[in-house]
Amino acid sequence: MRVSVAGLACIRRDGAAGSEYLTQWSERWGMFSLVGGHLEAGETFRACCVREVEEELELALGIEFAVAERPIRPEVEYTAMSGGAKVETRYRVELFAVELLTPAALAQVNANPANRWLTAGEIAAGVTADAKPISAQVKTVFILNGVM
Repeated sequence: MRVSVAGLACIRRDGAAGSEYLTQWSERWGMFSLVGGHLEAGETFRACCVREVEEELELALGIEFAVAERPIRPEVEYTAMSGGAKVETRYRVELFAVELLTPAALAQVNANPANRWLTAGEIAAGVTADAKPISAQVKTVFILNGVM
């Protein structure tokens, strides 16, 4: 069975309808998913999360964002069909709370049309208010980590 190991970011803000969570559109998968990605050789889950936030959101650690030292929960695992590889995959992930530190960082995130803040209701439904698909990864990882 294929195995995917990833560090993921839980970036939350208070919105008009309650908590909202940052996701990013993936052209490859045709849906919104969490900011994060696969661990590189010798990399920790946290280091992976930091690297992916720096790459995907173009922000600087310690200046524009902070990552919790520990994951929300220790490593969680689940099995699902891979959106990219189209095969059953065993996912091993750690989810880290990430905080945007400045109004400029938030403005930069909001200026990128690939980024979207989603409500818990949208995540639970698997679709945005304007009918765009949300990866099942988001709901699964949030439930396994007690975020929703």
